[in-house]
Amino acid sequence: MGEYKVRKVGFIVGILVMIMLLVMPAPEGLSEIGQKVLAVSSLMIIFWMTEAISIPATALLPILLFPLLGITGAKGQNDIQLFKHYSYQTVFLVLGVGFLATAMVKWGLHKRIALWIVMKVGKKPKMIVLGFILATAFISMWMSNTTATAMMLPVAMSIIATMDKQISGGFKKAMVLSIPYAATLGGLGTLIGTTTTPTGTSIISETIGVQIGFAEWFMIGLPFVIIMLPICWMWMVKFYKVDKLDEIKVDVIKKEYEALGPMNKGEKITAGIFTVAVLAWVTSGLWKNLIPFATDETIAMAIAIAFLVIPIDYKKGEYVLSGKEAFKDAPWETMILLGGSMVMGNAITDAGVAGWIAGSLSGLAGMSPILIIIVIGVVTAFITEVTTNAVVVASFLPVLPGVAQAIGMEPLQLMLVCMVASNFAFMLPPGTPPNAIAYSTGAFEISDLMKAGLGLKILGLIVFPLIMFFITFGLLGIGA
Repeated sequence: MGEYKVRKVGFIVGILVMIMLLVMPAPEGLSEIGQKVLAVSSLMIIFWMTEAISIPATALLPILLFPLLGITGAKGQNDIQLFKHYSYQTVFLVLGVGFLATAMVKWGLHKRIALWIVMKVGKKPKMIVLGFILATAFISMWMSNTTATAMMLPVAMSIIATMDKQISGGFKKAMVLSIPYAATLGGLGTLIGTTTTPTGTSIISETIGVQIGFAEWFMIGLPFVIIMLPICWMWMVKFYKVDKLDEIKVDVIKKEYEALGPMNKGEKITAGIFTVAVLAWVTSGLWKNLIPFATDETIAMAIAIAFLVIPIDYKKGEYVLSGKEAFKDAPWETMILLGGSMVMGNAITDAGVAGWIAGSLSGLAGMSPILIIIVIGVVTAFITEVTTNAVVVASFLPVLPGVAQAIGMEPLQLMLVCMVASNFAFMLPPGTPPNAIAYSTGAFEISDLMKAGLGLKILGLIVFPLIMFFITFGLLGIGA
């Protein structure tokens, strides 16, 4: 079925499902308001999964449908809030990081970092692939994985074009496919590396009251990055037999790096602000008592303002970023998606829908915790192939606290399992924007993406429950 047909079918099915849920008798144990919330949430999930309308537009539907259906109003009848969630604090973390990414791209700092890493890894084809994986993953930790992929792919394609007679088709595919995979995995390493993480941590904060900041997420995401990146590299070079290729000349990388020349003033200032921001995020636990109301969002706003007020040339009125540049390229779609997911997630919880769904899953209570982790991880990882991982988290995370309570596990355990596993989208273009961008290069077929991605997904799902159960939960002091 073509993409357009999927959207048309999704549009019709979503509306029909919502109408059906609104007119049918309320299921036992679910209130009238809960039934309406379930209907709107089902419509949003179907629209998100099929992209019946754009994903940010779907995130705005509660503003239209909640008042019309009597779920809530601007003043929050029925104790279900609406507008305040569209300005949830994490939205501003995303905005500040968007300014950072814009400044890095404007002044070329992102390219300098990427080329330097690739240039240092050596002349063996398998080491070049490793260089791209490390460079992409590192950059993806500090800007969106979509931006990291879009930035690295042209570098890879220019190298492929220059060395066309020296390299095999397998090397081309390995290098191009490694970029979206590394971007996805690298983005998992920090709180700001992917839309999924701020969306998920916001829902966790609102639903179970657990605050996960920059330093806490390091303990969750970084072990996966450290373990999964070498697995990704070894799998790609073995699958495409890159490890058996002879050394090749990679002068083009050095030439591109040298062509950048010395760092310009904009790069230096951007690098300085970037360094200060990372240090502030990582060390916030040390100075939090001095400024008790400061949050990760406070730091993000500080760097955003810094980009707008620090001059490159004061006499000419030139700053690191102009207001027009900063706000034009701000990640508005991500911010709206985050707000809409917060509205839906809170409504699902406040209207009793999460508890109602959880009650039907209490039969899982007898299963081993690690088996439950495996089941939720596998289901999430395969669902995320047909819709973006941020949508999976926004759609399913709100119901997991109730499920956890029903089966006797800590809610945070299942919610983190869903968040991490949703990043294992390696097989299809719709799974995550980096996949779609890489596929648009024409360097590989869908079959290549599916075969290489399936292998990486299986490897990830093998080590995933072990890392989660024996490292993540231990570091956070939750669960068994």
